[in-house]
Amino acid sequence: MQVVDKGLILRETPYKEADIMLNILTECGGKLSVLARGAKRKGSRMSAAVQLLTYSEFTLYESGGRYTLNDAEPLEMFFGIRGDIVKLALASYFAEVLEAASDEESINPELLRLGLNSLYALANTDIPNEKIKAVFEFKVAELSGYAPNVFSCICCNSPDGLRAFDVKNGGLVCGKCDSGYNRAADPGVIDAMRFIMREDIKRIFSFNISDASMRQLSLITDEYLRIHFDRNFKTNAFYKSLL
Repeated sequence: MQVVDKGLILRETPYKEADIMLNILTECGGKLSVLARGAKRKGSRMSAAVQLLTYSEFTLYESGGRYTLNDAEPLEMFFGIRGDIVKLALASYFAEVLEAASDEESINPELLRLGLNSLYALANTDIPNEKIKAVFEFKVAELSGYAPNVFSCICCNSPDGLRAFDVKNGGLVCGKCDSGYNRAADPGVIDAMRFIMREDIKRIFSFNISDASMRQLSLITDEYLRIHFDRNFKTNAFYKSLL
């Protein structure tokens, strides 16, 4: 059966002499493992479309749950990240997270939208890397089923006096409560979290935040994602080593 779908390449693995196994986050099929025969061969017409972190349209042949690539056309290659080692490292972290957050049995097109918008912001805007990373981490956690409570204290349910974030139990904490896993969260952080949760993905970077609040938000989202995915992402460690 022939299938046409669009997707973002999250990982490429050499397979035999000229073949590549691709992990692709698609719009309609979730995460797919696809064999691209001859894609590494010199002069292959599909070479551009099957590069890591490329958004392409794929024509696939499916048989028995296995996919083979028949054709591919690149739609967006995010050239703005490819000549910058720091941006490329951060984009690779996004790809690793998206792969961990997705599977073949669960179709979540919002994950793909988040990945594409984050890569676009990284490649084509002057939004600071730290902000793009924090927003991506917070939103991917929400889309993966780990949406925190950012409207009231998770200990006493009060909407007042919120000043910390519990990275283990997932939510804000007021000044009267101490959950044991608190990280400072000033009003700027709280406003940013609420904005990210309620706005459409295409607008989630469109908020202002002070440098001090940004540092707090960055620490929270990095730790929150690591704890709830129960995973230390190697690409995140590499990205941090470049800073």
